[in-house]
Amino acid sequence: MLRIDHVKPFESVITPDRLRSGDSDFANQLSLQTSDKLLQTTRQYAKWQLIMKKDPAKAGKIARLVLKRHTYITGKAPTNETGRKHFDQLTDQLKSERIYLYKSHQFKDPIFERINIKTSPKNQETDAVTRTRVTKGISKVQNLRSRFNNKDCLEFLAGVLEENGISYYGKKGVADILIARARKEDKKLNAYLTGEGITQLLSSKPITIHVPSDTGKSFEDIWDKIKPHIKKGAILSFSSKHFGHTGIIDQTGDRWTYFNSSGAVGKPRTYKVLAEDLNREIHNWWQRAQRQNIFLDITIGTIDRNLAARFDRSSIMARSRPNLDINLFA
Repeated sequence: MLRIDHVKPFESVITPDRLRSGDSDFANQLSLQTSDKLLQTTRQYAKWQLIMKKDPAKAGKIARLVLKRHTYITGKAPTNETGRKHFDQLTDQLKSERIYLYKSHQFKDPIFERINIKTSPKNQETDAVTRTRVTKGISKVQNLRSRFNNKDCLEFLAGVLEENGISYYGKKGVADILIARARKEDKKLNAYLTGEGITQLLSSKPITIHVPSDTGKSFEDIWDKIKPHIKKGAILSFSSKHFGHTGIIDQTGDRWTYFNSSGAVGKPRTYKVLAEDLNREIHNWWQRAQRQNIFLDITIGTIDRNLAARFDRSSIMARSRPNLDINLFA
């Protein structure tokens, strides 16, 4: 999957302290040009160009915010907790102008210092539990990366199925059955080789939440609709007119995560297994669909042991309790 609103750092840009209120038109023009260069690396560029054309005053305001924000990305402003809060305030101000960029916690490579919080003795036990959960989460990511890096999201899911004793490849495997279905319905052979296709084949109660392009609902409304169906080890997939993605839900303590393999389309070496915050990941795909003014389908389903039995090539039935769905991360 492609990262959303990623900003590529530039080594040298004009800084806000060199653009005072009394600066010349030349300086203001330079501010716009520099911001234009920065925003070219984001998904906001077309929107920014339209603003520059129709509302120069608003473009000037956005440019000043972009330049101030960029000083943190290049390390020219303090990257402590105060700086982080200011960075997020600037990002929120840009959001109010409908320019959506990363907040401090969304960068793959953190640009702000980690916060060390001193805790009282009574909280040390809780902190120890939290550290253990985080360590386990990191260990799981590293373990999966050793086997599935350089694989796209569907190959990642197929690999996890195979490791759970469910044949995806080969004759009469999951892929073979899905291809046969597409051929029978006179569709492209890969029509059902998707997260949704796999879920519909292996889950007895898959659910699909359809979010239309013109929905008036907030993300909180959509999340409330999704939340009752979230289960550890379930497959969760996104699909729309221009994109698709799939992965597996996991849980660490009370935190839901989304394991998937993401990278640049067509460049296998860029794919890496990630464990992302589930709520934030769904929000990002919802935002992407809203910006493109297209629908979004979110499909969730756990694997039914009886439906999976036809693809069983190991001891999966022995490891699964009767009448219980299969947890892919058990």
